[in-house]
Amino acid sequence: MKYHRIARITLVVITILSLGAVGVGTQLKFDYDFESFFPIDDPELEFYNTFRSYFESDNDFVLIGIENDNGIFQSDFLQRVDSLSKDLKKIKDVKFLQSPTYASQFIIGPLGPIEVPYLHSRDPNKFKADSARIYKSSPLVGTLFSTDAKSVSILVETTPFLSKVKSDSLVKELDNVIERYEFDEIHLAGRLHGQKYFVDKMQWELATFTALGIVLLIVFLTISFRSWWGVWVPLVVVLLAVIWLLALMVLFGKPLDIMSILLPTILFVVGMSDVVHIISRYLEELRNGESQIEAIKIAFKHIGMATFLTSLTTAIGFLTLLTANIMPVRDFGLYTAIGVFVAFLLAFTLLPAILLLNPKPKTAHQPNEILFWNKQMHSGFLWMLKNRKLVLLLGGALIVGSLVSISTIKVDNYLLEDLAEDDPHRADFEFFEDHYAGVRPFDMAIWTPDSSSLLQYDVIQQLDTLERYLMQHYQIGFLASPVTFVKMANQAMNGGNSDYYEIPKTEAEFRRIEKFYQKVKKRPEFKTFISDDLAFGRISAKITDYGGHKMKQLNEQMIQETAQFIDPSLVQFRLTGMALLIDLNNESLASNMMFGLLIAFGVIGLIMGILYRSPKMVVLTLIPNIVPLLMIGGFMGVMGYDLKVATSIIFTIAFGIAVDDTIHYMSKLKMELNKGKSLLYALKRTSISTGKAITVTSLILMSGFVTLILSTFASTYYIGLLVSLTLLFAVLSDLFLLPALIITFFKTEKPKNG
Repeated sequence: MKYHRIARITLVVITILSLGAVGVGTQLKFDYDFESFFPIDDPELEFYNTFRSYFESDNDFVLIGIENDNGIFQSDFLQRVDSLSKDLKKIKDVKFLQSPTYASQFIIGPLGPIEVPYLHSRDPNKFKADSARIYKSSPLVGTLFSTDAKSVSILVETTPFLSKVKSDSLVKELDNVIERYEFDEIHLAGRLHGQKYFVDKMQWELATFTALGIVLLIVFLTISFRSWWGVWVPLVVVLLAVIWLLALMVLFGKPLDIMSILLPTILFVVGMSDVVHIISRYLEELRNGESQIEAIKIAFKHIGMATFLTSLTTAIGFLTLLTANIMPVRDFGLYTAIGVFVAFLLAFTLLPAILLLNPKPKTAHQPNEILFWNKQMHSGFLWMLKNRKLVLLLGGALIVGSLVSISTIKVDNYLLEDLAEDDPHRADFEFFEDHYAGVRPFDMAIWTPDSSSLLQYDVIQQLDTLERYLMQHYQIGFLASPVTFVKMANQAMNGGNSDYYEIPKTEAEFRRIEKFYQKVKKRPEFKTFISDDLAFGRISAKITDYGGHKMKQLNEQMIQETAQFIDPSLVQFRLTGMALLIDLNNESLASNMMFGLLIAFGVIGLIMGILYRSPKMVVLTLIPNIVPLLMIGGFMGVMGYDLKVATSIIFTIAFGIAVDDTIHYMSKLKMELNKGKSLLYALKRTSISTGKAITVTSLILMSGFVTLILSTFASTYYIGLLVSLTLLFAVLSDLFLLPALIITFFKTEKPKNG
């Protein structure tokens, strides 16, 4: 009765805490911020922040592409574009707007500079001349006007660093204005619009995958335990673990992002592992004739240490993500590790209370010898004994083949690779890639070594040479720079003739431009590419998203080649910007993850060393856990999957989860050996008893991760697919390769007690 009273008190306390967690969890927020993926404590980020203190962010914009099937030089179409531009400009947080109907050139007349529009949207008689002038003026084509003359683009620059709430409100206002106009097709791209789109999808996927995870868990638990009791008991434990973790995230002010959206699904399947192992041992003891209380005591005594070690190793696997220099990845690792221990806590408090207060389950009366899993595990063990050499040979061949395939993997990433190819938001992105210069920001900081003015004739000549190279090398568009201003000014001083869109041929002519700048320098557009003291500038553009791998090659080639014709005593430059930081971050993450994986290897080796006090056993137990990682790397190489944020974290996640099976297997083996059993008999008993539990838990884990392949986010898809495959490889490795290695190399040794 004493135990029943403690169990009831435990249930009451956990129920109260859970109700509080549900209330707190309703305040959970969602976030998707590209800049949160910038590398922290990085000199490139420090320079970028300095750069942004002079100019606005390169990522606070919305691009609006507007198609007209009959061509853009139609009066009614252009008038609607003009009206739309005016309405958009009235929105509060719209800081600056570039529109084709606003595009104009300066012409210096007798009374000073005057602006002449490129387009006369309300005068169709001038369309032919307008068209000729626009498509002869290279800065406008691929920027405000598409190359096929079937669409125009409006660039909306917004107030920088808006909060999530204000960003969503602004996007809603923009959408409401755009919806009032009828066009053949409208395309939107940019951080603000993308952020709202991603968050909406994240909320939908959180609900979808949580529901799918629960359904699949119910299916596999039903198959495994063949009773309603075997379904609801473990489900309640892991469901409460998820609720508690989400509540903790709210209390610590952590919103769900593209990484942590996976937390509920991962915790569902990871937390289930401990519960299934405990319940399996509990049922086994009941079948052996033990009372409920004794069965619970034996189950927790024998499984307790192994369960603690598996929770520890799983948490360590996730905590190694703290070696990453990306905050979302660090947070993902930290909170998942916390969730693992929350699940462990509930497994050792809530679970025994439920087991004790419920009647003995009917499934406990089935004799061991007729159980399906026992037969399968026994057959599998006999097959391994007969084909031990084949198992070792196959393991060696897989290691060699995987290493060859891994050598073909490259580090690469794209800005919108997280979206499926048929996703409408990605289609909008690709529209700008195909018909304009692209939407990937390109930024280069420029300055003079002695902090003198950039608007000097020899400096501008150098910058012009650099810009011409960049246009050929990167195919940049939407260009804004001090050189752009000089060329526009020269054209203005020559009657607007597009033939004069160039650097003045003499220094005397250039001096006139310096005077012209004094008259127009207070206009806001000039602050986007040059500082007030003229000493620090910016070449800002948009380019096609070539991917991080190719961009690295292009950047390295650019640095080498420009050194041949750019005089550093006149002008110096440095690449920067959001896209560059993401590329560098993706590249450094791979090495960080490998370091984290080595830490995980060391910790697991230490645990096995303490458990068996045998260096040989440490090596033997690490091999079956390294092989699945090599195989998954080999699979990535064969499939052509690149190493990026999503795929690089898989190795540490999978290792931390997969090694649980090895620990349970080796813990059971040690118990059998300590009873004085022979190695062969101990291995057979371990494979039959623990083999069933690790097979069931692996199937449950895989079922949870497999649901993630239905995600429209590529990162979620990769984690679902690759972790599921790793778990499959891991359970096969533990059931066949591990005992084959032990029989071959460990038969002369016995573990020491203690």
